[in-house]
Amino acid sequence: MPRILIVDDAPSFLLMLSALLAGRGYEVTSAKDGEEALRILQTEEPFDLMISDINMEPINGLELLQKAKESYAKMKVILLTAYETHYSYGEAERAGAFAYIPKPFRNPVLFQTVRRALEASGATL
Repeated sequence: MPRILIVDDAPSFLLMLSALLAGRGYEVTSAKDGEEALRILQTEEPFDLMISDINMEPINGLELLQKAKESYAKMKVILLTAYETHYSYGEAERAGAFAYIPKPFRNPVLFQTVRRALEASGATL
């Protein structure tokens, strides 16, 4: 079963996204910020995919992506943001994000992007 780490500092969004993906059959772990995500990445089995908000403190999603890629090069990363800018998209792409999805998003777009990212990582349901 594919393992997904979800990182967002908005508790209600984190809960909603976790429930959506768990309902699709994925093993989901959630983290309330980038620091907790890094601790989870260091102590648990590898994840196939990380979905992270960009705008978080003290570690933002781009910094988290860069740190995660140092140790987990095969893990795919999808970045989410409510503050879409071309600058953010370019930064996400250069940092190695698999995809960049603006909030709010439509569930079919998220599900399709997750499926593509997991296929690219070699993980399937």
